[in-house]
Amino acid sequence: MLIGKVINTNASWLAQRLTEMGIKIRRILSVPDEEGEIIEVIRAGLSKCRIIILTGGLGPTYDDITNIALAKALNRKLVINPDAFREIEEKYRAQGLPLTDVRIKMSKMPEGSISLYNPVGTAPGILIEINNKLIVALPGVPAEMKAIFQEHLLGRLTNYTDSIYLEDRFIVKGIPESKAAPVLRDAYQANPSIYIKSHPKGAEFNIPILEIHLSTIGKDKEKLKKGLQETKEMLIRRLQDIGGKIE
Repeated sequence: MLIGKVINTNASWLAQRLTEMGIKIRRILSVPDEEGEIIEVIRAGLSKCRIIILTGGLGPTYDDITNIALAKALNRKLVINPDAFREIEEKYRAQGLPLTDVRIKMSKMPEGSISLYNPVGTAPGILIEINNKLIVALPGVPAEMKAIFQEHLLGRLTNYTDSIYLEDRFIVKGIPESKAAPVLRDAYQANPSIYIKSHPKGAEFNIPILEIHLSTIGKDKEKLKKGLQETKEMLIRRLQDIGGKIE
């Protein structure tokens, strides 16, 4: 990712799912496969967040060191997890392959971890709960990451939020983003609990197209719906006043 060879689709997929669950994303970071860097961001994350989700670095190669760095970041021993070992042993035995050191390495986790079964690939995920905080390490292969997240984390993550996420969107044509900007600013100032973002979508027959996206997170669903609707109506009215065509 840091040399531009791989696109971080995991981050966007996870951010969307977590946001829909009412979990507010504070940071998305990409770090190299360097032990010190990984340890640093884990410890920094623990000082600011209740949930940390790591992807990548759980495989058999020399640069797959997430499990090692995670153990050191938490000052825990790196040990063979019995459930992870059994899972890996069964998968390689089914392929007629021996358990080598690099394959056993994938079963090593910080002491006290829960192994998350990987229904798609080989390396299991890692889950640790510390002081009402959750740390999860998932494989970097998108299909494996998604499968483990959906099978093991959806239900568990609900314990870490009681918030509701709502969103709405509409298209406005005929005005550039710079002309719409003061209207968006005024709407946000009128209701700061609603996040408003404009996304230029190019032009059609030289007519600019903007997508206006509104979102909000909170605990009172009816209040959130009311604020979202009022803000949307204000935006539509004001954008039409300056020449926008709403779709």
